[in-house]
Amino acid sequence: MVSLHLTVEDMSRIRFIGTLGPDFETRLAEVRYADLQQDEFGEWRRKVRRRLRGVAAAAVSARARSLHRSAKAMSGAYAPGFQDVAVEPFWGRIRDHLALEREKLGRRMVSSGVDGVLNELHPAISWRTPFLRVGNNQEDAVELRGGGLVIAPSLFAAHPLFLDEKTSGQGVPVLAYNVMLTREAAAGIWQQEEDKAASLRDLLGHTRASVLESVRLASSTGEISRRLHISNPSASKHLGVLRRSGLVATERRNNLTLHRLTHLGEAVLGRQE
Repeated sequence: MVSLHLTVEDMSRIRFIGTLGPDFETRLAEVRYADLQQDEFGEWRRKVRRRLRGVAAAAVSARARSLHRSAKAMSGAYAPGFQDVAVEPFWGRIRDHLALEREKLGRRMVSSGVDGVLNELHPAISWRTPFLRVGNNQEDAVELRGGGLVIAPSLFAAHPLFLDEKTSGQGVPVLAYNVMLTREAAAGIWQQEEDKAASLRDLLGHTRASVLESVRLASSTGEISRRLHISNPSASKHLGVLRRSGLVATERRNNLTLHRLTHLGEAVLGRQE
């Protein structure tokens, strides 16, 4: 169990966000993939397994089985190519699902306040002033000392996870908790989004469609090449085609060249923000 000591200042600095991003979810997804129990992730595992059949399939599967269900799994890089087949094709629906969870917390905050939200966040999380206790396989007692806390839902987490400011990537401690996935919600995430992604890849080709998906968040050419494990020239070439097609726009921000979706690009991907 993790016991977090929250001061009044910490309480005022609690921040709820929708997601910690696809990289974070990918590391947790590797653990989920290795879990062979029958659950709402079964259809996702079958789809990922079919996509992984190929050169890297054995290596990814073997690495996934070696991961442990702990925060230590967060520190290692995930296997090359796994994110492309296991998370990216579904990321739009995953993000939307987590955004709905964030909106639900916002409504609960209005009606119940921070105390009510913390006590209703997850069955393994309890709040009794001044301690927020998280029932998981981590053992720690943490004094936040006024630094605040980020709380985020996760689709692939098997249980709540506490990440300190050094490993969270947020500059402050993070509490990530697993959202409950119903059969209906799972069908929407795994089927509909996967079908759209497959159609897009048929139209544009696998790599170019992945490049288009990768600029949902404004990114540099180098970031895209690293994320997709392709060369900079290859990423630049695909971005050029997408830009000339009106799907991607390129702009300068603080001496950095960034690529982002245009409204047409958002429409092609099927989701307007």
